[in-house]
Formats: sequence, C-alpha cells, structure tokens
Amino acid sequence: MKIQHKYALAGSLFVLPSFLYYLFVFLYPLALCLFNSLNRVNLLMGTGTFIGLRNFTNLFARADFLSSVKITINYAVITLPVLLIVTIWIANALAQIKGKFSNLLTTLVFLPFMVSMVSAGMVWDWLFDPNLGLINNVLRFLHISNPPAWLRATNTALVSTVIITVWIRSPFSIMILYGGIKNVPEDLYEAAELDGVDSFHRFFKITLPLINPQMILVLTLETIYVFKAFDQIYVATAGGPAGVTKTIMIYLIKDIFMQNYGMASSLTVLILIVLFIISLTQQLILKRKIEY
Repeated sequence: MKIQHKYALAGSLFVLPSFLYYLFVFLYPLALCLFNSLNRVNLLMGTGTFIGLRNFTNLFARADFLSSVKITINYAVITLPVLLIVTIWIANALAQIKGKFSNLLTTLVFLPFMVSMVSAGMVWDWLFDPNLGLINNVLRFLHISNPPAWLRATNTALVSTVIITVWIRSPFSIMILYGGIKNVPEDLYEAAELDGVDSFHRFFKITLPLINPQMILVLTLETIYVFKAFDQIYVATAGGPAGVTKTIMIYLIKDIFMQNYGMASSLTVLILIVLFIISLTQQLILKRKIEY
C-alpha cells in the first residue's frame, strides 16, 4: 500500500503543474466572467455593483447587438455548407490519389492551416483590394469590366469574409474527413463495383454514410469556430463597411468591451452557453454507432 501511495503522490505531483495552469488560465477567468456578468463593473476603480440579470436584458435591448447576431447567423449559414461541401470534395479527391504524390499533395493542402489568422486576413485584404489586388487585376485581364469591390462593398464584404474563412479552415476539416474516407473498407467499394455501381452512387451510398461521424464532428467544430471568428475578419474589415461584417465577436471586442465590461462579460457568457449546447449536441449525436 505504501508503494501505491508513493506512486499516487508522484503522479499527482506530475499532474499538478497542468492542473494549476488550467485553474488560473481557464477556470479562474471563467468564474470571474460569470461574476462580472452580474455586476456593473468600474475597471478604473476596481469595483463592482451587483445588478443581477440587468446586463443581459440591456444587451438584448440594443439594436446593434441584435444586428450582430443576425450577421453572425448569416455568416454561419453561408460558411458552413460551403465549407462542408468543399472539404468533402477535396478529401474524397485526395483519397483517390495513389502513389508517391499522395503525401505531397496532402501536405500542400494542409499548408494554409499553418498560416496565422492575422496574416491570412492581411494577405486576403491585399488580394481583394479593388485597385491593386491580384483578383481584380486578373478579372480585368479577362476583360471583366467593373469587378467587385469585395471587402470594400456592403453587398460583397460578408461573402468575401466567407471565402477567407473557407480558405483558412478547409485544411483542418479536410484532414478529419480524409482520415474517415481512408478508413472505409476497400472491399465495400470492390463489392459495389462488381455489382455494377458507378463511382457517383458509390460515393453517396458508401462513402458519405460511413463518414457521418467525421462530418458531424467537422460541422460541430466549424460551427463553434464561426461563432468565435474574429482575427481574420477584424484585420480584413474591422466590422465594416457600414457594419455588414460586424459579427458577435467583432461587436464584443470593438464596441462594448472597453465601454461596458459587465455587459461584455454577459455576452461572453451567452456565447459560452451557445457553444456548450453545440458541444453537448455533438456528443449526443456521435454516440450513434456506425456498422459496416
């Protein structure tokens, strides 16, 4: 028993640094955020007055907050289907490639994920520049007059941020889906081919049903990311033009964080609740077993 206690103590000491890091970096800020969401906070004086749920009610009474919620939903509704379709198509195409170039192409596809969000936002801001950007210069070379102003126009800015997000997030999702496709037993495809099933129907009847857990995981993770998206949008548009790309996180940091810390904390709590519900839904759905 003494030896067991000795090993248990040694194990606890090894775990202690990670636990302390988690406690002070995650749990303490979370508890502080919950506390501040129920108070009127004065950062200069370091004081707070308990006001209950008034921060939450005041938040929902603000038209600009409701507008940011609508923009975030629109952003998610456009981004998620496009991202899922693009990543499934690329992952399936990569899985069909055989030989020595397979690993090379997989590495090249994953490269955009290694670029920081800020850098990606700056690069795409230049690419989308109406006058000097590469995209519009190519369009002019193709004799397309009056190309879009992209990030500078209210009718194309949100779609432009979607393009940036899809470019940044695709590699991560592709790797998840690629792993799922590669794990589908080859004999299922061979049996279907012998039965005269073409590649189109093999994809929809075999591949898609069997990578269902990976698709749900990708959809869940990307939904969480869409709600938290900030860096690349802020660098590219700062919420403009005319506030058409002011998502919840842009609104949180740019408009209310420095003005009303208590209300900013209440919005953070709301975002956490939404993300928790999404994560819980993911866990419930992924319990379903997939049998070959």
